[in-house]
Amino acid sequence: MNSSWILLCFGLIAINLALVQPIPAHYDFDQNDSVSAHTPWKLPTPAQDVGDNRSFWAWEFYEAFWYLVDAYLLAIGNHCYIYIEDSVIAILGEEEATERAELYRDEFDTNIYPSVTDFAGNPNGTLGDIDGDPRIYILVIEHRQSYYIQTHENEGLHSNLCEMVYICYRTHNVLNTITHEFHHLVWFNYEFDEVHFILEGLAEYATHYAGYTPNHNMSTRVSDYINDINDSFIYFEVEAQDYGASYLFAFYLAEQYGVQFLRDLVQHEDDGAFGMETALNEAGHNISFNDLYLDWMTALTIDEPGFADDRYCLHDIDVTIQEYTTIDSLPYHESTVSLYTYGSKVYQITSPPDSFSVEMSQPADGVAGLSVAYRDAHGWHVQQMQKQGRAIMNVSGDSIVTAHVIASYLFAEAPMERYDFGPGPQETVQILVYERDEATSTPIPTMTNNDQLPLILAGGISVTIMITTLVLFLRRRTQNRE
Repeated sequence: MNSSWILLCFGLIAINLALVQPIPAHYDFDQNDSVSAHTPWKLPTPAQDVGDNRSFWAWEFYEAFWYLVDAYLLAIGNHCYIYIEDSVIAILGEEEATERAELYRDEFDTNIYPSVTDFAGNPNGTLGDIDGDPRIYILVIEHRQSYYIQTHENEGLHSNLCEMVYICYRTHNVLNTITHEFHHLVWFNYEFDEVHFILEGLAEYATHYAGYTPNHNMSTRVSDYINDINDSFIYFEVEAQDYGASYLFAFYLAEQYGVQFLRDLVQHEDDGAFGMETALNEAGHNISFNDLYLDWMTALTIDEPGFADDRYCLHDIDVTIQEYTTIDSLPYHESTVSLYTYGSKVYQITSPPDSFSVEMSQPADGVAGLSVAYRDAHGWHVQQMQKQGRAIMNVSGDSIVTAHVIASYLFAEAPMERYDFGPGPQETVQILVYERDEATSTPIPTMTNNDQLPLILAGGISVTIMITTLVLFLRRRTQNRE
């Protein structure tokens, strides 16, 4: 059973991969057993002391079962209890385990709690304080997964009846992870059905807001995404590039529309891309989700401030897309470009002419999205279009130095899906880039969705392409007769 299926089943689970080796399971109980049958399990008491021992329900992601974790309370803060699993204490030794617990307590009290609550709101949310104790339980476990499950707060068979997060002791950046999971706790205590590219994006941004993203504000997962931008942005596979994309998008939103806009998303009644589009319009920003996506892709491609109200750059993070195809000569034709929904492919034209055209065929179940960014004697320019059908963009400049073409597969309207796991839909399109001789006003050819190369008569065409076109045409005609 893979982790995506597990997340889909529970719905209210948010995780943060520790990227370490899996460990053996500890306890395996039948999910139909009654709680009273397991004597290690007990309700938390209002007053707790360092050294107290109790058991917590936990979820085994890889083999899909509930089990009990026996843990000791090693530090108490103004806003938290730090419990560490007994097996982790045995591995670390009591002294190191206590030092870690006290470090987590101090960071949570002085930085994580005030930063996340300022960014996302009070952890009580609309659910209220489940156990009547305002402190958050932080359970450091041996399991490789760090996560938050809202199920553990509500009354039920496997509830711990407290607000808590689970942190793998082997994760490389524990404070970052605590911040991420605590943000999930706050969000889920306001609403329960947001899609994951928004949930994870804001949880990742919370780590930046708390000061835990080193290397010039780069999330550790950003590099995975900028090398794989055809990964669907709105669908989630719980892979590193999904987190990197979501973080970059949240970062872009914060710079373009302010951190307050991200705060407002937590309690916005609509969800997903549609909810984000609605929230933007309610905040006075007249922009569609598709336009926002193309602007963001363009910013990640050129990262150039100083024009178009700085719409195509990120100020406080130095990152550009690393995955692109170089076009050394025109005409250029690619007949089978596989794109995931809200995935993209970037082309860089090394010696662009001053007049050229870009064509993209329509995805079978969506719209073609094009963004062309080019720099000429007058600076940078961006042209964009979305077309339900063949998209044709004509570009003209004055001594164009460089040009980038971004091809994207979009839906006609901002999607409203709640369950967003998996790779997402995939379509195959054609991309065509050619020099345009404006003096002859040659009509633009028809692009099809089959393998036949469109016949181009703009500014002259090589004999090779003409022969290829004829051969393909005769072959198709023969096939049709058969």
